Amino acid sequence: MEVVTLVATASAAFKGLKQLVEAGREIEDCMTQLSTWASAVADIDKAAELKRKPSLFKSLIPKDSKSIQAQAMDEFAAKKAAQKQRDELRQLIQYTQGKHGWEQFLTLESEIRKKRRETVHAELERVQKLKDIGMALGITVLAIATLGLFIVLILMIQGTK
Repeated sequence: MEVVTLVATASAAFKGLKQLVEAGREIEDCMTQLSTWASAVADIDKAAELKRKPSLFKSLIPKDSKSIQAQAMDEFAAKKAAQKQRDELRQLIQYTQGKHGWEQFLTLESEIRKKRRETVHAELERVQKLKDIGMALGITVLAIATLGLFIVLILMIQGTK
């Protein structure tokens, strides 16, 4: 999950959602766009969280060559873009469908975030844990093999004397 990609996804979904709401569609009719937007916004938060606390192996061997400042700016810009979209969407929904429409939106968004957290984010965390365990096992096996080879070499050298 790259923050820049998620912002692009959220922006595209937001444009479609905005067009549907402006056309007078009910919130329920906009579920696909709403789901895409809310999922991307939830993923922005999760991606930022994962970058802030990387796994042990990612912190030892970082793939991302961005500086801390660049990562912070990406996260800040993404959160500001999402907040701006949320504010604009709130105004638009309240204008076209009233306060009840905004309350419906918040309920739907909450459900989407919860489902996202239970499924996608939990799966990402599980996969990362499996990768970490696999990496730890690989390093352990390599260390034991190296130690074994070292012992065999020492015994061979002592046996030739």
